[in-house]
Amino acid sequence: MAIRKILVPLSGIPDGADGQEVVLRTALNAGQRHTARVEALHVAADPRDAVVFVGEGMTSTMIEGIISAAEKEGAERLTHARDLFDRICKERDVPLDGGAGTFSASFNVVTGREDEVIAGRGRLADLIVIGQPQGEEETRAPLTLEAALRETGRPVVITPPSTSGEMADFLTVAIAWNGSIEASRAVSFALPYIEAAQRVVILSVDEGRPSGPSAGDLAEYLACHGIGAETVSLEDGDGRSAGKKLLAEAGKVSANMMVMGAYTRSRMRRLIFGGVTSEVLENTAIPVWMVH
Repeated sequence: MAIRKILVPLSGIPDGADGQEVVLRTALNAGQRHTARVEALHVAADPRDAVVFVGEGMTSTMIEGIISAAEKEGAERLTHARDLFDRICKERDVPLDGGAGTFSASFNVVTGREDEVIAGRGRLADLIVIGQPQGEEETRAPLTLEAALRETGRPVVITPPSTSGEMADFLTVAIAWNGSIEASRAVSFALPYIEAAQRVVILSVDEGRPSGPSAGDLAEYLACHGIGAETVSLEDGDGRSAGKKLLAEAGKVSANMMVMGAYTRSRMRRLIFGGVTSEVLENTAIPVWMVH
């Protein structure tokens, strides 16, 4: 699939400054690589919504004060997000608001709930780049991230703040494989990056329930695309969760990115056995390319 439009939410929360900068750099690097338009999107909360969470029995003066404080906070976040966008684009000499088929970037502001806005606008993006929840964003970002994964059907790159933001030249790509539809879609969407990698390692965790194509089948499929891939089987029974095994093995092979399906287990299985997706998202130190 050609990547021509990339969506990157910028919350403007000062505590997440470092993480947002890495996310924006990641999106711009991907945009330059694919000659794509990068849409930096700031979702501003409606100040009147702040009153809903306070409760009843409030005077008009109290309500006005709450709305005023929310407006001030919203303005500060918007300024921070815009300043970050302007600074990075100027530093990288990124064309602004270019035409179709050119590498460019734009900054847009929409009022609403961030998760709902991203769920809608993300369906018309070819790639969504989101930061790993950190600090103050841990209370808000998971909703946005889950909406991007569950509600758009598009690939989502989750970027930890510890990375450089350089996404164009991954040397080693690890593929977390369980034979699911979600994993196969993730591989299909990520083929441009898998093809560019110098090393591809397929990681499969034996959970005692074979389902779908094997890691060997995936290696054969990638070979049809001219991609050589190694396979590593991670045995069950050592007390570690599947997510921890995947992250540990990705570290052993010095992977620069992991490709995996998101939420491949049913809700019941996640309650019983834990969620691999959530565990990887919370603990990864490298970008993760996910598709639901």
